[in-house]
Amino acid sequence: MIAAEPPTLPAGESPDLILVPATASERIASIKLNSVAWKGPLDVETYIARENHLMQQKLTRDGLTCWILVDRNEPEDNRTILSSCESYRKIALLAHDGKTEKVSTHCVGSVYCRPDFRGKGYAKRMLEELSTKLETWEMEKEPRRSSIFTVLFSDIGKKFYAQFGWRPFSSSHMSLLASANGVDKPVTKDLFAEDVQKSLCSEEVLAKLHDQMLVASQKSTGAKIVILPNFDHYLWHWAREEFYAENLFPERSPPVVKGAGDDKAGVYCAWNRNFGALPEDNVLYILRWVYDEPTSPAEEQTTVQAMAAILRRAQQEAHEWNMSKVEFWNPTPLLQKAVALVDPKSELVHREKESISSLRWTGEKQGLGKDVEWWLNEKYTWC
Repeated sequence: MIAAEPPTLPAGESPDLILVPATASERIASIKLNSVAWKGPLDVETYIARENHLMQQKLTRDGLTCWILVDRNEPEDNRTILSSCESYRKIALLAHDGKTEKVSTHCVGSVYCRPDFRGKGYAKRMLEELSTKLETWEMEKEPRRSSIFTVLFSDIGKKFYAQFGWRPFSSSHMSLLASANGVDKPVTKDLFAEDVQKSLCSEEVLAKLHDQMLVASQKSTGAKIVILPNFDHYLWHWAREEFYAENLFPERSPPVVKGAGDDKAGVYCAWNRNFGALPEDNVLYILRWVYDEPTSPAEEQTTVQAMAAILRRAQQEAHEWNMSKVEFWNPTPLLQKAVALVDPKSELVHREKESISSLRWTGEKQGLGKDVEWWLNEKYTWC
């Protein structure tokens, strides 16, 4: 419900406050409220249409929950929304003690409290309750009957969410300016959706990831987790970019080039285009890289050069879609070497405020140890 501020707002610690899944109309009301912060270049109604469109994607169709903090004494569909957020159920892989297993997890997004309700403890109360609810939410069919971790991406620094258990993890990136001057396209292979599915999401690629984690768990103690980089993630990101392209540039054909690769070197990446409120907010994000670790100096040189060529192709694509830059998260040492070939002045940035990758680990309760390694902490996981 979007209503004028009630005569008296409940205290954030009031026993009358509850965190519940929103009804269909309350979900729309929460979207209208947070549109002030996140609608970007869209009007409110188009922003709502975008959210409805994304909810119908395979990644989120059956696993998205809109949560609202409300007064338990108010009737459904007429409740004042004090704070809200969303959770997305995803499939992950856990490796520990020389074993692996598929597990379900939740990603938290769209955490919002309207400006005139801030400072009253509503977001704090919501996250306190959410952190425990998500441990068992929609976990009835899971062998463990509960989740072992949840993730979110903080845009307000590292401290606030840490108090509820979401510990900040590596949150670095590198970027390259969009450029019309790049490598000739024949040097790299443009990837369309079906190419991305084959080169980055095939059973062979996912099996290799599984085996790598299994071997790692045999060599070192401590749990290792990864949000499985299945094709549904890319479809969700592309549904988002295609919605913007259709509404902002109706005269243009939709963006069909979804990444680039080099078959000979075995190096591939997938990307999406983010359209923001300001020109500098238009960013081509590389969602994920796939390549084999080189085993010789010659193989390393081949891999790095292929990465550099792919980055130049990404710069071209960014320029073609009026993006300001190309950005990629938590680059490996190999990727950093490739960036140096393209732009020696580009530096590794350690984010301190926006898009802080944060993970709440509850595996210790299930005998999985105190610490956890987060594999593939790349942009595809963002929600």
